[in-house]
Amino acid sequence: MSRAKPAIGEARARLLRVLYLASGIGAIIFGGLLAAGDGGIIAQHGQLAPPYALAALLIGVVIPASFVVLAFVLPLPVMRVIAGSTAIGFLLLQLTWVPAMTGSTLEGNVPAWLQGVTALHATIAALVWQHRYVWGYALLQGPMVALTQMWTRDGEVRAAVLDGAGGMLFCLILMGVALAVIGAADRQDHAAERARGQASIESSRRTRDREQSRINAIVHDDVMSVLLTAGRETPPESLAEQAKVALASIARLNDGTDETRVYAPEEVVAVLRSTVSDIAAHVDFIYELDGHDPIPAVAVAALTEALGEAMRNSVLHGSRANHEVSRSVRVAVTDKAVSVVAKDNGPGFSMRAVPERRLGIRVSILQRMEALDGGSGSISSRPGRGTTVTLTWNRS
Repeated sequence: MSRAKPAIGEARARLLRVLYLASGIGAIIFGGLLAAGDGGIIAQHGQLAPPYALAALLIGVVIPASFVVLAFVLPLPVMRVIAGSTAIGFLLLQLTWVPAMTGSTLEGNVPAWLQGVTALHATIAALVWQHRYVWGYALLQGPMVALTQMWTRDGEVRAAVLDGAGGMLFCLILMGVALAVIGAADRQDHAAERARGQASIESSRRTRDREQSRINAIVHDDVMSVLLTAGRETPPESLAEQAKVALASIARLNDGTDETRVYAPEEVVAVLRSTVSDIAAHVDFIYELDGHDPIPAVAVAALTEALGEAMRNSVLHGSRANHEVSRSVRVAVTDKAVSVVAKDNGPGFSMRAVPERRLGIRVSILQRMEALDGGSGSISSRPGRGTTVTLTWNRS
């Protein structure tokens, strides 16, 4: 059953270039081995029509050898056209070898040198066409090699058949390896895509949770405070203003404009403090306020989510330590920037040892901040030395 050809992902593209490079190296090696000898390229060059001899050299060895450079210079679609044309051209060369000979047989009763690179071009064909029908390229080599040898050598029918079967088997093996490598790359790309999708779902869930927390905060801080204040025997004069604020908050939630709201510096600190306290207990939370300009909600959301992920990681991995882990969060809000520094003295880790599938660090912290206009994030950690996460948003 055939399957649709997947879009080129990062892993597939990387491995395709490596395989093209390997094919180029193979062409150089085969070309060197086939150059000399009675059945070599040089010896048989004069036994072929000049245009054909030149085409055989170019298509059989020179162009594939150029893949060593072209694999990392040309776009993959262009490489695919060149490689596909080479594979087709090689089949045409095999079909026209006998008519292109100047004599009835090859001198020395040796096989055509072109048959020494059949497996190379079968591998190139597999790189170009990842489809079940590409196996036909390798299967064709059996009869083509055998028939060519029968017509170019005297009395070697059995040897020709065996050479054809051996060449076909070698082609099938190399094509199978190439297709298996490409299939593994596709699976890696699919796994990465699923992981990104899962990370997106998790991010959406946390966004909904955060919005629910904001709704709860509005109900508690605005609505309930107004109701409780109104229940006093002598309500303060500010009650009317508090009621307007509460109604405005509810209106923003109702019409969706809360996404474009801004936060006062004090509100930013309150949101970050609430995020920390919901995840970890006994955190030394210190803040500095040196500004009055409001902070956009998108920046507050990114800082909150990234800080939450950092604290969750600290609690998760800190619980495996043999000693009590202390944590601190320092927040600085100015008119130019917001800075959040989260530290712990837990077991720490090496960033180089973090696998690609660990999306908490890369997606929820680093990429989340990098996606924010003016945002940045960094993580400093060493085994046994704790971890420091720095989140920054700069006003543009």
